[in-house]
Amino acid sequence: MATRRASDPRRRGRPAAAARGLFFLAALFVAARPAPAFAGPAFRMADALVCTIEASTAPGDIGKKITLSGLTTEAPKAVFENHIRSAMVKLFESDATLVIQLVATVSGSVDTIVIDTRSGRFAHTAAGSFPAELHAVAETGTCRPE
Repeated sequence: MATRRASDPRRRGRPAAAARGLFFLAALFVAARPAPAFAGPAFRMADALVCTIEASTAPGDIGKKITLSGLTTEAPKAVFENHIRSAMVKLFESDATLVIQLVATVSGSVDTIVIDTRSGRFAHTAAGSFPAELHAVAETGTCRPE
C-alpha cells in the first residue's frame, strides 16, 4: 500500500519557476551571441578581393579594409589600409579555404589571413614585436570581389 504525502504549498511553484528560469537563461544566451554576417550567396572567389573588418580586438580597426590580389598565384599580395604593401605566401588551399601569410623580415611579425572561399568570410591574425611594443590582433569580416 503506497502512502501519499500531503503536498507542501512551498514546493508547488518550484518546478515551473525553475523551468521559466532555465528558459530565460537560454534566451539570454542566444540573444547575447551575435549572428554572423555572411557575404551572401552571390559571393564568388576571385583573384582580387577587398576585405572589410567587422569585428576586431583592436576596435579602431573595425571598418578598415585589406585589399588582396594575386590570390590565384603562388605569391599573393596584401595592401592594408595604412598603405603597407606586403607579399604573402600561400600556405594552404582547398575547395573551401585559402590561407595566406607574411612574415616580416626585419621584425619577424606575422600576419595570417584565412578566407572561406565559399562564403567570403575571412579571419585575420597578426602578432609581432616592434622596438617599442609587442602587439597582437584578431579580426573577422567579409570579402567581396574587387
